[in-house]
Amino acid sequence: MSLAAATAGFVPDRPDLGHHAEGLDLADPAFFADSLDPRAPRLLPPAAYRALAFAELEDDAVWTRSWLAIGLGAEIPATDDLLPFTAGHHGLHVQRTAEGGLVGRFNKAQHGGCRAVPLQCRTGTKTRCSFTACGYSRDGAVLPAGLEGPTPAMHQYLGLRPERLLPVAVRAWGPMVRINLDPEAAPPEAAPEGLVALAGETRRAEYAANWKLAAQALAEGDRFAQAPESLHLTGRLATGEAASLALHFPNLVLIEARGETCAVMLQPTALGQTLLRIGLLGPQGRATPDLEVSLLEASWDAWLAEIAARMAPAVAAQAALSRPDADEAVPTNAAGLWLQANLAARVRARPAATDTQPLYATAQGRGC
Repeated sequence: MSLAAATAGFVPDRPDLGHHAEGLDLADPAFFADSLDPRAPRLLPPAAYRALAFAELEDDAVWTRSWLAIGLGAEIPATDDLLPFTAGHHGLHVQRTAEGGLVGRFNKAQHGGCRAVPLQCRTGTKTRCSFTACGYSRDGAVLPAGLEGPTPAMHQYLGLRPERLLPVAVRAWGPMVRINLDPEAAPPEAAPEGLVALAGETRRAEYAANWKLAAQALAEGDRFAQAPESLHLTGRLATGEAASLALHFPNLVLIEARGETCAVMLQPTALGQTLLRIGLLGPQGRATPDLEVSLLEASWDAWLAEIAARMAPAVAAQAALSRPDADEAVPTNAAGLWLQANLAARVRARPAATDTQPLYATAQGRGC
């Protein structure tokens, strides 16, 4: 088999066989060691930002075992409204219940209409496919319920008996929604108090950078405190204004300035591509009908410009790390060091894969 075919995802993920790329054991503590020295913190080796095998390792260690920020509660205000989110290779959704609460589930159509996952869907890039509930497809927008409840477009997510779908843990985290694929997961850290959504929507921006590079660039600042699942920093906006920042492992960055908080939720859409779901939060007094549309648009414009400025170094770093000859040590910031340390800890702590029997085999006889 050629290296190109293997890299494209021809060999299915087999955690029991380990995670290897570019001649390296990606799960070996030695892979992370040189990047975690606080005296000279630097980025992980390039394979962490460009190898499909490392994305598979992250799926095993991070996206299936962490509290993920996926959107705002205000995006699904009515009964049966549905918010989709793909976590790693797993298509999930959160739906508003008749009682006003939230319920989280795995989507019905994990593989769309395919009997097996097609080759082009295993390249580390979310595909543009009509099956928007498939764990390998790009997520669609929020699906509002119809006058009579769930709409036909929701069938890919819900099927005929949604109560039989596998559950995921879901929490209203202040004005935000967080999920964990483990329905028995311990609750996440407490949410910041006093925040509400200033707009009942999130806006999206996509950048050519691995999610780890995006997270550390968005959380650029000076470290001043940390909790088990979050790092808190101080910094300045591109305009020079003071800002407070928080990085919540793995995919949420909060930037507070000018009396507002910009919530940025990261979602990998390719090995070197990250989709940002962006929400505007503020103190309860700000969320009033008197908040003029023009003022809100001005806030959106300012925050989107700030995010673009912060993301520029991440895009440049991704381009450099994608070069075949990229092997030099690249410095990282406080957020990057903390993120990498947490990632390394998750890799070490994940349960060992003991089941080596494939569920089914390909035509070539390899386990899948």
